[in-house]
Amino acid sequence: MSAPVYFIADAHLGSSADPSEDEGRLARLVPFLRHVGDRGAERLYILGDLFDFWFEYTHVMPWRHAAILTEIRRLVDRGVGVTFLGGNHDWWAGPVFTELAGMTVFREAFTVEHQGVRLYLAHGDGLPPDTDYGYLLLKKFLRWRWLIRCLRLVHPDLTYAFGYRLSKFSRTYLSKRKFGVDPPLARTIDARLSEGHDAFLMGHLHARHQERRPNGGTLFILGDWMKLFSALRLEAGEFHWEDWSEGKLVDVGSAEGTVVGGHTD
Repeated sequence: MSAPVYFIADAHLGSSADPSEDEGRLARLVPFLRHVGDRGAERLYILGDLFDFWFEYTHVMPWRHAAILTEIRRLVDRGVGVTFLGGNHDWWAGPVFTELAGMTVFREAFTVEHQGVRLYLAHGDGLPPDTDYGYLLLKKFLRWRWLIRCLRLVHPDLTYAFGYRLSKFSRTYLSKRKFGVDPPLARTIDARLSEGHDAFLMGHLHARHQERRPNGGTLFILGDWMKLFSALRLEAGEFHWEDWSEGKLVDVGSAEGTVVGGHTD
């Protein structure tokens, strides 16, 4: 039997200026990572926004995130592959992720196949066609190579202060939007499914959601690790939801419908 494959998104570690605010999430996330290792998983996919803000310098890194990166490295050293897809809050992942933590890093959505199931994996921000042109312009600006070079000339404390305020603005903006798969997003999902994918997996919307699309494929929105503490497991060709809100595994099974999470700090 093939080893299980796991998927999570949206922990937003560091979303508060107080490092102690991360403790509740880490108290669930660390046991989850160790469980993934104990199961001898084939791979863990983190589909963006592990951190509320991440920016890399050549010689420094934010100390408050060392604990979770160390746990991920331990998981990799146990033989579990970890793939990270940059989200809108931590798209700038670089050598710390790849060399220190041992993750494989993608910057855009991609296709994989496990256990005979073909998957399209995305974070979910700015999926085309997208009518939120203001966000798309901001996204393009924040990924502009000259902005990145300029930020590397700024003291890390100032860059992270800027990033924290920008992330807080983004969370406030998104929290005002009611959850739903709007028509532009639905068209994008169905287009990818029609290309031969069996499932479309994404984060970003902070809701645990599963639905069968009209063309026969399945949409999974992975929830978050701020309120829902949800993971998706692929095992023997079947998907199962896991609930880690109590810091231990509760197997939810395969359940269509929606449970809304949150953007709270």
